[in-house]
Amino acid sequence: MSAPRRNGQLSSCEPCRKSKLRCDHSTPTCKRCERRGKSDLCVYHPAPLTKPRQSGQILKATQKTTNLQPLLCAKTISVTSLGSSASVSLLGAAQFPNISKRHLSGSGFLGPTSYSGSVFSNEVELELGGRAPFSQTDTPIDPQRVNQGAQVLSLIEHLDLYEKLTENRNKIVPGWIFGPPFLMPLFAQLRASYRNATAGSDNKYARLLDLSRVLFKNSAVPIETKSSMSICDYLSQFTLRWDMIGLVFAVAGSATFQVPQQELDGIFKDSPGTTKEGLRQMTFQATEACLQFCNDLGIISDPLSWTMVQHTIFLSSLHGSCGKSRFYRLNIVPDHRTWQMLGDLTTMVFALGLHQPAADSDIPFFLGEIRKRAMVAAYALDKDIATCLGRPPRICWRYCNIQFPLDLSFEEVVAEPLVREAALQQLDAAGWNKDGRLDKGARGRGVLIVSLFRESVLEVSLSHELDGLENRVLEVCRRSDEYRLGLPAHLQWTDEKEDLSLASLHLEFVYQRFLLCQTLFKRIGKGLDLLISTSSEIITLLLKMISMHSRLGSVPPSVKWDLCYIGLPAAGALSIELLRRSQTHSLTSLTASSAPFPRSEIIQKLSVFIAQFNTFVPQNEGDYEISNRGQKVISQALDRVLSGVPSSISASEDMVSDGATIGDDVEFMAFLENFDWEQEARLAFC
Repeated sequence: MSAPRRNGQLSSCEPCRKSKLRCDHSTPTCKRCERRGKSDLCVYHPAPLTKPRQSGQILKATQKTTNLQPLLCAKTISVTSLGSSASVSLLGAAQFPNISKRHLSGSGFLGPTSYSGSVFSNEVELELGGRAPFSQTDTPIDPQRVNQGAQVLSLIEHLDLYEKLTENRNKIVPGWIFGPPFLMPLFAQLRASYRNATAGSDNKYARLLDLSRVLFKNSAVPIETKSSMSICDYLSQFTLRWDMIGLVFAVAGSATFQVPQQELDGIFKDSPGTTKEGLRQMTFQATEACLQFCNDLGIISDPLSWTMVQHTIFLSSLHGSCGKSRFYRLNIVPDHRTWQMLGDLTTMVFALGLHQPAADSDIPFFLGEIRKRAMVAAYALDKDIATCLGRPPRICWRYCNIQFPLDLSFEEVVAEPLVREAALQQLDAAGWNKDGRLDKGARGRGVLIVSLFRESVLEVSLSHELDGLENRVLEVCRRSDEYRLGLPAHLQWTDEKEDLSLASLHLEFVYQRFLLCQTLFKRIGKGLDLLISTSSEIITLLLKMISMHSRLGSVPPSVKWDLCYIGLPAAGALSIELLRRSQTHSLTSLTASSAPFPRSEIIQKLSVFIAQFNTFVPQNEGDYEISNRGQKVISQALDRVLSGVPSSISASEDMVSDGATIGDDVEFMAFLENFDWEQEARLAFC
């Protein structure tokens, strides 16, 4: 029965109320609406006579903007300015749907120890993963959620801007999870659906409400695929879902961090009243709303996992790779939202069974490959963020069967069967292409290789056991070097090569060794020579990569992540050793080193290295605070080394940053050793 109103009478559904017909008040759908074929419109509004505020009406597409007006506001969207202090609220004061009406999608993947696997035979089809047919009449759509959905859909009016951002991002680094052959048809399908829904209407918001209802209905139905599907078939059937809409906003928001500033200026110049910061806040809120809609419906799906992957990347950029930090004395407190989103993503990939893929002959080839890549992205994100925060990883290799993506370009992944089969014939037994090309699927495979060894690094670095630590560190280093040297010849880095993708892969391997050497030296005081040589190799390689980018005429924004989260810790280790060797008294046996130490060369490299930050790490970005702080510390270390002032005659006390006062060189070295440089979180996956 429907809920009573204030006068004690039962509420009528919207179709019966508007038509002034007697409603039988049945839930979830009244019998009259069932007979009239209006089941999808049969909802019981909690306050049917409440009118929306006039000031919150949707802006029309033809309305001109002046100054820095919002990109687009709908109903309860509140935007003070699309500048750096933009404040956007999509959810407003809307109520959450009644949990008793929530659709139960099932548990998803169930492993061999689950209750179903242990009690029932494999032949019994339980359909616990949510694949059973679902009738929309089982769960009425909350009118307030429909209203919020219409607000989100109103932002699609600026789809051309999102597409332009994505196209510019693809010119720099085409996505290996969601490549152009996937994203561009997605934009086209969404544009056509939006135009069909709103064209020729004087009341665009009413049309958006209808479209919102369609999306809720579509999203509640599990996705069913066939092996004969093409990518266009897939997108034409499943674009109008909230999980897909969220992916569009997350991709657009992430692109603002991956497109160089000069190109962003040109893009926003064609969109008056739009700012980079405002667009980021708006797409962030829109993605969050889409994820909330999916959570309310209780669905699990491949597109939902893709949106979570991209949104985790977006969050890492929006709040800094470890979260936008605030400083309290010498400690750094990272933002919690990226870590929290990673937990949701981990839950989703486990629920979908991406960690234990089963042979499924009824899925198209491209979907199987995208699933592999999505799982690799989730696994790599888990390792990077765990390294950054110094926390245990959530996804462990020993419990997973993560498969390597094939070394195919995205065009080949979604190609016709004949083209795809020809491409498959060009792969070797390990799945690498025989042409020696690095611009196909090597990037995703390299990410998985690095992440596998990162898990071993974390197992050693986060363990509290000191017994046998040196042997464990050397064993991981040995296995990493063996694997690297066993890669195909075109993936072997030498100083004579000029390929940036190859240099980036090699940098990851060197960084793994740095983390292990750092752990060994800090825990038991051994391995100093290897730590210094590895740190010097990192700085040398980073400077060469920047030089290669400059010769090509374009330095991508991703360089700042290399500088901040790989370069700074290595530069810090070199700065400490420079100070040690500048002391007038003899070194202790713990820190003594017999290895060559090219003091002049290292000073020159560090000086050039810190000079790059003013160029490549802009202010007001999430990574700026840690980079600026680290730059100041290294600069002060160089000043102390080059000043020639003995430690016993220490100059006047220096200010490092944030009011922290450091006295003589010995005290400053202690500060450097305890300085939290933060660890790497290179998240520009797609």
